Amino acid sequence: ENPIHHEQSLPWGEYNFVTVDRKRLMIITHRTDVTLGFEARFKHEVLFNKYLNFLHDVLPPTAEFTEKAWKR
Repeated sequence: ENPIHHEQSLPWGEYNFVTVDRKRLMIITHRTDVTLGFEARFKHEVLFNKYLNFLHDVLPPTAEFTEKAWKR
């Protein structure tokens, strides 16, 4: 099992892009530069969808959500 890492990041308003990889249950929240952001991985679709709804609430209305396979 992978260890869980907790890190402090930028305020929610600083993120303007979200990549949603439904196949792998991953949500990547980032800025224009994809190196400035973080990945969230989920074991269950229910929590995945709750987190995605949370992001719609806390990110700026201009944030772009894209659904595609995540490639780093």
